[in-house]
Amino acid sequence: MNTAATYDISCPHESGQRHFDAALDSFQTYRGNPIEHIERALAEEPDFVMAYLFRAVALTLTTERRYLKDARASLEVAESLVGRANERERALMGAVRPLLAGDWDTACRRLDQVLVEYPTDAFTLQTAHLLDFLRGDALNLRNRVARVLPRWSPSMPGYSFVLGMYAFGLEECNQYSEAEQAGRRAVDMDPRDAWAVHAVAHVMEMQGRVTEGIDWLERRRDDWAPRRGPANEFAYHNWWHLGLFHLDRGDADRALALLDEEVTPAVGDVSMGLLDVTAMLWRLKLLDVPLQERFGTVASLWKAKLQEEAGYYAFNDFHAAAAFAGAGDEDALASVKEAMARAADEGSGSNRAMASAVGLPLIKALEDYAAERYSLAVERLVVTRDVAQRFGGSHAQRDLLTLTLIDAARRAGDRATARHYLNERLASKPSSGLGWRLLAAVV
Repeated sequence: MNTAATYDISCPHESGQRHFDAALDSFQTYRGNPIEHIERALAEEPDFVMAYLFRAVALTLTTERRYLKDARASLEVAESLVGRANERERALMGAVRPLLAGDWDTACRRLDQVLVEYPTDAFTLQTAHLLDFLRGDALNLRNRVARVLPRWSPSMPGYSFVLGMYAFGLEECNQYSEAEQAGRRAVDMDPRDAWAVHAVAHVMEMQGRVTEGIDWLERRRDDWAPRRGPANEFAYHNWWHLGLFHLDRGDADRALALLDEEVTPAVGDVSMGLLDVTAMLWRLKLLDVPLQERFGTVASLWKAKLQEEAGYYAFNDFHAAAAFAGAGDEDALASVKEAMARAADEGSGSNRAMASAVGLPLIKALEDYAAERYSLAVERLVVTRDVAQRFGGSHAQRDLLTLTLIDAARRAGDRATARHYLNERLASKPSSGLGWRLLAAVV
């Protein structure tokens, strides 16, 4: 019996199960690399079906095409061992197939079918939760967890992480009080839960509670960015959130320092990290903060990934385009736009709709902004911004679109439109110093 997953797994030896438990703990806490634990499990148990499925899922959730070959190879091995799999593992196998094919919507439906029968399957729940985030499905970020939560109890291993996922789902559904309560409880139960720390930070970000947000992240820093033991692979994103709070406060120097010292060095060429670097730089650009060569540096990292990654996931492509627009690289911007157009016209799976409805219009808006066609950028952003959840990300991440719309309107001399959208932003974030400063600039 795997105590972390709460269900039997097809692994006859305790040592393999221990490695799998360690992988799941790493997956839940973001500490260390779960794949390393899975490799140890497979070294001892070459026929470990669940380990192959774990490996296939974890590689795919990186949102990088470069890992698909290895992910598919893992699934193929798992399928060749189907006779050794139990009923739950076979059902999960049926969800992993469309996941690797890029049909994330079907994968989520099948994962939910697994959860109907096995509601305390921690791995399946977290996989579905992360896919809901990548698909921008706020409703299921909350409701998928709500459907299984009554079957969990505080005495069960992993309960705090389920509560942390629920907190984030509540936050993305604008239930801020309930989200903060669930997130704080999750962190109290297991301080290592960087996702729950992040959920509470999101609440404070969305409410403009800047001083509280800084205090929350700083006081918990040793939990989500430990100085000893395995590094937290999610820490760069919480550092990014801390930078957002400082930017809202008006301290661009501190935001830039956190970007330089904590975020950029940690992300390498990983898309999920590069988009945080790009998003912070774009916000700083909107505020006319001097950025020296930083945009060129991040743009070069995105550019190195273009041939393999462009057209795979629209949310990543949009941020690559923002880096190219910020760096003034028109050729690279045109290349990612062409890849997005192909994905929208000829692609398959969930990304085709993401690219068509959101990604391509937004890249065209960035292109207009970079070419100083500010009025046209405003027109495109007004049309697309309110459906942008369809290509993933959080409310806090997609706030970049509102800020860009406001700045484009200001630069176009359209102060009425800038005020129009600032009024909306301040209604939900009345304590946002950034919002009030921007409003003062267009009154």
